[in-house]
Amino acid sequence: MSHSSPGFPWRLTAFLILACCLLADLYVFKGPLRAWLMAQPKRETAAEVHGQTITRLELEEAMREQLWKRDAAWASLTPEARKQTRWQALEELVNGRLVRASRSQSSIDTAAPKAAVKHEADWMQRQFADAAEFHRRLAAQQLTAKSLEARIDEAQLDGAWIAEQIQPRMKETSDQDARAWYAAFKETLRIPLAHHAAHIFLTQHDKSQPDREAEILEIQRQLLTKERTFAQLAKEHSDDARSKALGGDLGWFTQQRMPSDFIAAVEKLKVGQFSEPVQTQLGWHLIIVMERLASRLPAFAEVKGEITALLTSKRRAEAVQSLLSALRERSPQSVVYRAEVIDRAEPAP
Repeated sequence: MSHSSPGFPWRLTAFLILACCLLADLYVFKGPLRAWLMAQPKRETAAEVHGQTITRLELEEAMREQLWKRDAAWASLTPEARKQTRWQALEELVNGRLVRASRSQSSIDTAAPKAAVKHEADWMQRQFADAAEFHRRLAAQQLTAKSLEARIDEAQLDGAWIAEQIQPRMKETSDQDARAWYAAFKETLRIPLAHHAAHIFLTQHDKSQPDREAEILEIQRQLLTKERTFAQLAKEHSDDARSKALGGDLGWFTQQRMPSDFIAAVEKLKVGQFSEPVQTQLGWHLIIVMERLASRLPAFAEVKGEITALLTSKRRAEAVQSLLSALRERSPQSVVYRAEVIDRAEPAP
């Protein structure tokens, strides 16, 4: 009885070749398969609103924007603050989807004015150094100029729909409302004590000139003997590049704008009086106070517009929040969260 020799293992060979190609794609050449796999977590669903998904990538981009608005660094946040950032960004996305879904069922216009859309798009582009950088940032968010305008169009329609919906909820801010707020909170509007002063400044952070007391005393001598005017001496000697060209003039300022040791010296001076040489943490100063305005409460008429705008803005925010709550109450099951995906989200680069 004869035995035939086993055939060449084509299937096993093909499998091994395919496995090698896949491994090369993933770990050596970092090819399209690796790119596709790396992108998959970003496509995970973080939440669903009326069946429409919010991806992890969208959430991470919203987190990046929220940190930018707050001027906060992710690395410096505590675990609790990071969790709060994730959920705040997600809630903004969810609210946007709720509005969009409700608006699509209404009879509001299907397009925002083109001029308004273009104005907003142009404003966004002006925030970047040049057009190339603007388009690079768009590409990083998988957007084009056209798709950005479409997004702006939708956002403006959402805003118009919200304004229409909350109008019945908005109560007009009356003169009486504004006066009542002024009576209760007018102290928060107090205009602080303000000084108009000039200085001649010698820095003490120049390593080549560690001790400049003799120099400031010589400048003071020239000032008191009227060999030079204050403005001339400031232009010749001051290390404050911004004010020296103005003869040392610092303009008007309050306590909040200047270092505490400098303010302490200013407050001791009478109007028109030159200071003795003053040493602060920054260096040496000669100071003159030219004008001073006492702290005061503004009259109601001065701040009525500001108070009215504040109350109107507050009422609008409350009306919008009430609207969003109502949208959720109408469809309790309309929002579904995926906590396991949300908790893995990191701000987009």
